[in-house]
Amino acid sequence: MGHSQGTLITLLAQALLVDEGQRCTDTLIMVDSPYSLFPNVTPKGHDTLSTLTRIVTEVTQAPHTQPPLSDLRNPATYCGRSGPKWSPAQGVRKDKVGNLAIFPERDNRGKVYLYFCPDDTTVALDDVKGIGTYGVWDTLGKKNGRQPMNELQPLRFYQRMWTKRHRDNAPVLVGKPAGHELLRADNEPRYPGGWTAAGVISQAPVEMGQLCLINAEPLSPPHEPQMFGGEFESGTATKAGLDKPDDVSINAALGNPSAKFNWINIRTYSGRIDLEQERDRWNKGKASGDQTSAMQSRRLTGEGAPKPSDRYALEREETPNEIRARLAEAPELNPNSYHSAVLRSPENQRWVTAMDIAIGQAKCLDDPEMREVLVAIANWRIDKTTFGIIERLPGWAKISVEAQTLVKASHAYYQRGIFPPSGLVSLTPPSLVTAPLEKGGEK
Repeated sequence: MGHSQGTLITLLAQALLVDEGQRCTDTLIMVDSPYSLFPNVTPKGHDTLSTLTRIVTEVTQAPHTQPPLSDLRNPATYCGRSGPKWSPAQGVRKDKVGNLAIFPERDNRGKVYLYFCPDDTTVALDDVKGIGTYGVWDTLGKKNGRQPMNELQPLRFYQRMWTKRHRDNAPVLVGKPAGHELLRADNEPRYPGGWTAAGVISQAPVEMGQLCLINAEPLSPPHEPQMFGGEFESGTATKAGLDKPDDVSINAALGNPSAKFNWINIRTYSGRIDLEQERDRWNKGKASGDQTSAMQSRRLTGEGAPKPSDRYALEREETPNEIRARLAEAPELNPNSYHSAVLRSPENQRWVTAMDIAIGQAKCLDDPEMREVLVAIANWRIDKTTFGIIERLPGWAKISVEAQTLVKASHAYYQRGIFPPSGLVSLTPPSLVTAPLEKGGEK
């Protein structure tokens, strides 16, 4: 299950597995993907629809059959987790009000799902137009004769639409019987973020009457999507809620050279100083989170050409730790982009994702030591301290030498900027991926 840019990494991973002669993932669920099928925003000479079709084909053409679902009924191997009333054909669980309900079971191995959200403003940008906002359309417009969904649907490619909108005075349920769904209904805004100035300027519009085939299997019962999870001020069907920055968004801002933070006065002075030397002197001996990235000089007195008697304020930018503390105490609220709304409510995973994933496969997660090391190496920000902890984990010895080498290379890249050797990470795109040549028709 990949989210946002993680969907691109997941697709690339499948292509790499094919080149290595390994089998692909059993089920792939892409959430809020920036992957685009529109020729005007994809690299010239790079047919992204054909690339997606090739990768989907590899994932779905030969579903893995072992173990058979019937094995999940064996208490010796699955410890009764499937329950005495479960079978490969159907299961029983409590519904949302606590009553026992029967649901049809299915083997999801060899399937690809797209979860898209027409309210997602992050991948709706005019130069992105990701399928995470717009879904996969039946056609790509009048100037392009391709029919993406007609090409992908026979390959066991399924999509579900998640939205906070109401239609006919009711929520748009996830898991209704398959059929076409309007991407934009009557009285709905032309832009995913609504009629805001930012949306009109930066987002790709949705034309009235645009349809998407929602072909994923019906759910029993259909699910009312929970799209407001984690909001500081909850939104409505027609109004975006407000978010305070989370750790991810704060870290993203800290790594953005264009982000604007507060300036803190250090002292006043006259004459000339070297700002880089002042910054290095102030940072010396401090931990990275307590260091400033920039200093500036602000004139306090005097007019016209600088004079020796002029007074200046020496100011530094907030440190990362000061920024985190400030935002924790007085968060700056921003409209929810709904880019992560599907994942921010556990109820969405309980009633939908749980029905779409492949079950009975990832036995490594039954091993606490293996689970611990997999979670640890999933974070690519592996500094020296973190890597030392990982090497001492009991599960470290359980992963292959090749996997250990890749983790060490990731650590070296993050810590010292040393890119892995070509023998470990090929510089040649995998065969299923056509290398991009030009973008937007320009060199």
